[in-house]
Amino acid sequence: MTHAIHPYYQQAQSESDSEQPLPTALVWSTVTSGPARQFIDEWARLSHRPSVLRRVNAWDFLPRPVSDLDDLLTVCGFGMPYDDEMGDRVLWHVTQLAAHDDLAARVCLHRIMPAIMSVARRRGRITQGGVENAIGDAISTAWMVIREFPCDRRHAKIAANLVRDVEYYGFVRDQRLRRVSETQVEFEELQQIAEADIAKTVDQELDDVLSYASEMGVSAPQIELLRTLGEGRHTDDIATDQDVSPRTIRNHKHTAIKRVQHVLSKNEKNR
Repeated sequence: MTHAIHPYYQQAQSESDSEQPLPTALVWSTVTSGPARQFIDEWARLSHRPSVLRRVNAWDFLPRPVSDLDDLLTVCGFGMPYDDEMGDRVLWHVTQLAAHDDLAARVCLHRIMPAIMSVARRRGRITQGGVENAIGDAISTAWMVIREFPCDRRHAKIAANLVRDVEYYGFVRDQRLRRVSETQVEFEELQQIAEADIAKTVDQELDDVLSYASEMGVSAPQIELLRTLGEGRHTDDIATDQDVSPRTIRNHKHTAIKRVQHVLSKNEKNR
């Protein structure tokens, strides 16, 4: 089991290790093998390495120098309140860098590791292969998600978005969604996509739907509203930005969904 900010830690029980000090790592695990163990052990080896710290401290977006990689996790918002804007912004920069930097990608992965393991344990109980396979799938999916995260369009709640994307692409996508070219998008599915808590995990599929809908004549404001919702913005926040009531935004959302559903259904009939 993988944990974060531990109150207590103990691996193999023995006379020799019972007096060893508790580890100070932010992310730790009681497992003795497998991909999670490998990542945590590798992190420990890198955490205080001078060459690694020189490289990290050369990142000009950091608000201050870091003393080790766990210190960097804290700067990226690890253990901070959900609305920690500074940590979220730093993590956005690290994720942007992760597209072509292995160390940055590793930092992102370690930042969300406890949440990823929680997803794997939960999904492993109901998917083929069990928890062990789910952990491997979650970690490999996380690496892909981090490398391909669309930082140009998603600027906030980075950790939460990464975790949701990992769960979607690792455990949900094949079962619940198909490409637009393969099947009609039903109204109920599109409505789910438009809801922020689901749309955060539906990135490429939402792009496909909205791009096609735009080509078919759906208005730019309607497309932009659904795209904004798909990026995780809450209707209340959008309403504040536009100086209208949340109810108005919800009505606009419903109208936009109906319009997109109409053009998709029309196209399906003509095929």
